Amino acid sequence: MKKLVTLLSVPVVLLVAWGGTTWYVGQQTETTLKQFIDQQNQASTQSGIKQELVSYEKSALGATAITKLIMDVPPLSGLGEIQFINEISNGPVFIGGGSPVQFGTARIHTQLDTAALDAEQREWLTTAFAGKAPLEGHTVIGFGGNTDYHFTTNPLKVDQDGTTAQMDSITLSGTSAPDMTGKISVQAGKIEVKDTTAQFTLPSMQLEGDMTGMIGGQALGTFDLKMPGVSILAEETTVPVSFDLAMQSDSGITDNELAFKIATQASNIQGVDDALSKLDFKLDLSGLDMAGAEELGKLQAELQSLQNQMLWSSEATETPEGQQKQQELMTQLTDTTGKVVETLFAKVLKTDKSRLHTTLLTESPKGKLNADVDLTYTGKAAPDMMALASYGPNDWAKLMKGKVTLDADKALLPPGSELMLTPLSEQGLLKLDGEKITSAIELAGENVTLNGKQMPFADFVAMLAPPGMDQGMMEEGGDPNMGIPEDLMKKIEAEGLTPEIIQLLEESDDVPKETIEIMKQLQQMQQQMGAEEAPATEAAPAADANKE
Repeated sequence: MKKLVTLLSVPVVLLVAWGGTTWYVGQQTETTLKQFIDQQNQASTQSGIKQELVSYEKSALGATAITKLIMDVPPLSGLGEIQFINEISNGPVFIGGGSPVQFGTARIHTQLDTAALDAEQREWLTTAFAGKAPLEGHTVIGFGGNTDYHFTTNPLKVDQDGTTAQMDSITLSGTSAPDMTGKISVQAGKIEVKDTTAQFTLPSMQLEGDMTGMIGGQALGTFDLKMPGVSILAEETTVPVSFDLAMQSDSGITDNELAFKIATQASNIQGVDDALSKLDFKLDLSGLDMAGAEELGKLQAELQSLQNQMLWSSEATETPEGQQKQQELMTQLTDTTGKVVETLFAKVLKTDKSRLHTTLLTESPKGKLNADVDLTYTGKAAPDMMALASYGPNDWAKLMKGKVTLDADKALLPPGSELMLTPLSEQGLLKLDGEKITSAIELAGENVTLNGKQMPFADFVAMLAPPGMDQGMMEEGGDPNMGIPEDLMKKIEAEGLTPEIIQLLEESDDVPKETIEIMKQLQQMQQQMGAEEAPATEAAPAADANKE
């Protein structure tokens, strides 16, 4: 009998221990959930999306938490606040639920809180998602604060006001540690939006990421995005433009310096009349101070918040209080913008270390274009907004050194482009050599080497001004008619660029030579376009004559 009592006491003790452990673990879940929400808000600061814990009701073996998603940035702000119901089961062991045995402090099942919506919204969701739950999520919070999550949306189809939108299931899964490291994966099926005149189609999308940390609201790590077969049919066109799009990013910290690498590729481009078949863009930003970048990220988040609040509306300015509020926001916006500039130059950029390197490669059946920009920051002072506003060419010259190169095939450019390039070639900005267009610029403080010719930086900047726009015309209040007298400008608008008008421009003492050159080039382009259209125009009467 004694032995039987002893045997029966074993499961009782185990049950009591299980209940006690579950109760103890449950006491930690609310704190852990709040910490998790805070982490996610830090990661999404600049996106204008944040979460809130509305309520938390405990039960014997779990809890029910209501969370709210708030989106402040248009157009998502039009969705308002979205609530979710989170059914929480306390650990330490979880069995069932479509997954093997798991260990942790809590397992959370998340669904949209449809009861918080009005009748019209519920009806819309029921129709759009064919009676299924729009979203289902499962999250396991581990003992050390690690989380393992998996969210899925059901297929969506909407037909409203002549526009049809459909989206296959989207899956978001990954892991997240308290130090903001972890894996992330997004898998999406077909997404299509179309009306009677236009259509956008994305057959599939895949994102894989490995987060190594967070700095100033910016996720660090490696991310790889693939979107094959993107198709866009624009209004008033019959052939869609299609391409495969891929993007990669890599960011991290070495010796307290932050570096970013971003690459974008568009390949298998079709439907653009052989104008472009491939595009490859790379950006490499390195040598940024880590602490300064973190401070800059916080300022950018503050700036975004102020911009969101600055959305003007009639209601916001109808009352003196509203007008005062908008004025206060404007003042804060100006102050924060100034802090962003000061932080960038004083704390983020490092002299002779901060470097920007970008490359662009485009290809078509007709040729290639290569552009390379490699600049290093050389500034030694930290200018404020007022100082920057008064900067002259030589002041800007002291901020950077490096090279800019261009190598392109003429055949890649549209017909008639060479007429526009001739003035640039005559200035020395470009070199037209046979079927090639090249340019090489070397920046070295107040001196520039342009295609082998040395000159002051100020002279180089003057060359970049649009032809016919002298210093007086570049200033505020300059002549919008480029020096052409008003009566002659009216004649041009009425008759076009006729030989008579070109002669009048040449005879005028008021019209700058640069303006006359531009008008001549425009006249040549008009004549060339007219010559190309003439054969087709003459062919029609000939065809009619043959019929007769």
